[in-house]
Amino acid sequence: MLLLTTPDYPPKWGGLTTHTLNVEKVLRALGVEFELFHWKSVREIATFPTKKLQSFAQVLNIHSGFHMHMPAAHPRVINFVNGAEILFYSPNIMKRLVKRALRRHSLRRVESAHKNIFISEFTLRTLQRQGFHADYSRDMVVPMCVETAHQVLCRKDFQQDPLRFICVARDVPHKNFRGVIDVCEEIQRRSGRKVELITVTDKVFSSPSITIHSHVNPDNAERDRLLKSAHFNLLLSLDHSHRGFFEGFGQIVQEAGCLGTPSIVLNTGGLPESVHHGQTGWVMPDTTAGSIGHLWSALSNEAYARVATRCFEHTVTSHGLDNWKRLFQAIL
Repeated sequence: MLLLTTPDYPPKWGGLTTHTLNVEKVLRALGVEFELFHWKSVREIATFPTKKLQSFAQVLNIHSGFHMHMPAAHPRVINFVNGAEILFYSPNIMKRLVKRALRRHSLRRVESAHKNIFISEFTLRTLQRQGFHADYSRDMVVPMCVETAHQVLCRKDFQQDPLRFICVARDVPHKNFRGVIDVCEEIQRRSGRKVELITVTDKVFSSPSITIHSHVNPDNAERDRLLKSAHFNLLLSLDHSHRGFFEGFGQIVQEAGCLGTPSIVLNTGGLPESVHHGQTGWVMPDTTAGSIGHLWSALSNEAYARVATRCFEHTVTSHGLDNWKRLFQAIL
């Protein structure tokens, strides 16, 4: 098998890197031999030797965009379809023109795959609006899975200060760090409690009313420690589909959930599929003062403990790597 993955493969961190590492774990556990190729430019995919490509019995793409750029079709390609790559848009005008010109070819190439694994219903519907013809013998929706083995629920006292939030994301506009800080500041104002925000990104933030602890690119163990220490994980991504970006599912929700930290998200992209409102976390319509006030009024020590427990149990049961093992056993 050929496993194709993103230029963000280690040492960089991010959703697709974690996704790749988890898929590797599953393939090794199943005894599947594979060769990993992480490309650094579209040219590397477009010029990948056709003879070598065809020598592999199967090709597994972490990012369906790779398949769109392959020099030749392969009869047994399995794509993970994540999100923004299917919008055929780029802020760069030349890339945008090329993507639009190749849209029909790209859609047909994805339709020629052996299997397409969409990480959310939202992603599938979005591609259908682009002209994709779904075939449910080929196309399936399978939510993101993460390593949950040996995790133990870490209970936190909601009434104990400081009230701690965390946001793990790249500092790009659609990840909405401004909205994250606004939510924390408004909760501090309404509650009168001490509020801390932990940011895990490549930028340092500040606020006049809350304490912000900025962590620049920590290792996985440190990131997990920070996630475990927080009461809430914030993923307030905006729908910037018109600019080529949206949250396909929000893998960090599961990474936080298996550590006992429930998430607060916005009602955009695939996030409402990742968080079940009032059950495994909370979904907000926006970050206005009214929405924040409504959320805060619904929170209590009992409600928080119930949701945190359900979040942990649901993540371990429904989003552990054993689910991918069963999937790959069925389709490889």
